[in-house]
Amino acid sequence: MKSVSRFIALSELLSALTSTVVTLVDAPEGQEVAVRSVAFLDVEDPAPDAAVSQPLPEVYLQVGVSDTDAQRWLRELGRHCPPQYRPRVVFSKGADQVREAAHDAGVALVAVHPQARWEMVHTLIERITGHGAGPRTVASTPAPDTDLFGLAQSVAESTHGLVTIEDDQYRLLAYSADSSAGADAVRRLSVLGRQGPPGYMHWLQREGIFDRLRNSGDAVEVPAQSEWETRRRIAIGIREPGGPGVRQRTVLGTIWVQEGAEPLRTDSPRVLRGAASIAGRVIWRTRHAPTADALLIQRLLGEHGGEVDVASFAEAFGMAVHGHAALVGFAPHERHSEQSRSDMHRGVVTLRLHASAFRQDCVTTLIGDRLYVLFPEHHSAERVTAWTRQVIVQLADRSALPLRAAIAAPVDGLSDAARARAEVDRVLDRTADLPDAEPVTTLAGSRTTVLLAEILTLIADHPHLRDPRLDTLIDYDRKYSADLRSSLDAYLTHRGDVRTAATALNIHPNTLRYRIRRATQLLGLDLDNAPDRLLLEIQLAVHRQSTPSPRGARV
Repeated sequence: MKSVSRFIALSELLSALTSTVVTLVDAPEGQEVAVRSVAFLDVEDPAPDAAVSQPLPEVYLQVGVSDTDAQRWLRELGRHCPPQYRPRVVFSKGADQVREAAHDAGVALVAVHPQARWEMVHTLIERITGHGAGPRTVASTPAPDTDLFGLAQSVAESTHGLVTIEDDQYRLLAYSADSSAGADAVRRLSVLGRQGPPGYMHWLQREGIFDRLRNSGDAVEVPAQSEWETRRRIAIGIREPGGPGVRQRTVLGTIWVQEGAEPLRTDSPRVLRGAASIAGRVIWRTRHAPTADALLIQRLLGEHGGEVDVASFAEAFGMAVHGHAALVGFAPHERHSEQSRSDMHRGVVTLRLHASAFRQDCVTTLIGDRLYVLFPEHHSAERVTAWTRQVIVQLADRSALPLRAAIAAPVDGLSDAARARAEVDRVLDRTADLPDAEPVTTLAGSRTTVLLAEILTLIADHPHLRDPRLDTLIDYDRKYSADLRSSLDAYLTHRGDVRTAATALNIHPNTLRYRIRRATQLLGLDLDNAPDRLLLEIQLAVHRQSTPSPRGARV
């Protein structure tokens, strides 16, 4: 049994389910009784008795329970359960057999079409009642920007049509509320959870409708067909989110709008274009939402606020709580780009296969564009490093997926996993975009790079730590094209070797000597003084970090 949060009237629920799926048989207390939670009636459920001390779910679905057992349960409900604790409605495919018992118990009875799928009815009731909070207000469907049923209803109201939303295999995902009048056979069969007649589907294929839906971003006209007793339709393909580009966006499904008792509105194609964009985002989010297992792993690694019961996690995943572990974080070479995220999603399955082959009890999860692999009780950091290097080489060769990795080991049991992930991220953040960086490293192996990058970032983020004298030098360069800053950079990089620095800059040594004298005069610094020289090197490094040179350049 699953409780949801908002009461709605039975009449609203029936309207949303549509008369194609359900029909009200009897409502002793009227159609305005409030319902909120739904449960399956289980043959093992004990008969209600006087000990009932809290309300039962308002809606029960008679699934897998014989009519005889349902009658017995309803009679016991009427005899022993206090009226304020009784359910309000029972949905049944054997309504004629349980009608009298339901009426005597004061419970509304709704007949469910024999061909309707119970899981669809259950899911739909939860969706209809499961959004929003607080007391019941005006009848509403879920928000159209977060739920496909709400979107279908909005499209129906805007087009005056009957709407179904299907996935890329033409399986029903959502539909709008309507009366049976005006719905043709294909619409009714779709709402009942099945595809249209095979002959009609073949006709759509033969007429090129499916091809046009796949290849066009516009609404497609589907004329009425007397042979299949269908009415006019317009439809549009649903594509994954993203702007126009070279890569063809994946088709996620289709929105169909059937013309009902009145003609479709003339702006219906425009409405469909907007609806397809919203549906693409909803379906994409649903498909990419982390599973319950993924959420647990992510919380163990400190995401979503952390707070994981480590003992329960270990039991659920068959892992040891204690013992040295190892955490590997993989990231694309190019950060913060749509292509890097797409490439990482593409390589996740392969990475997980490699990880499971190396250690069957490992756990993996994708957070952003980084994949993390936790190897429990792994005592050999060398073996983990060798495996990581091998995987990166294989993915680069076979999948053209360039990756880099950071390793935290040893990790002191599962309770230390969040700290280990922070260490891995610290390394990956500070070694990104370095042309000569090692593809696999650790904090110990890249501590100079990491600490220096963090120090420079700290200075860059606090203006009061920036030396304004360097701005004077940069302004002078900009005004006179003097190249004093780059000359200082080269001179300090080559540890005061004028000839080597001049050769790197392709200028005469005397020219460099003049530039260094002029720069130190403007700055008021003495390069023979160690603190002055250290401060200047730090300030120049901060400037380089905030204004990076072209890839591969060395200044």
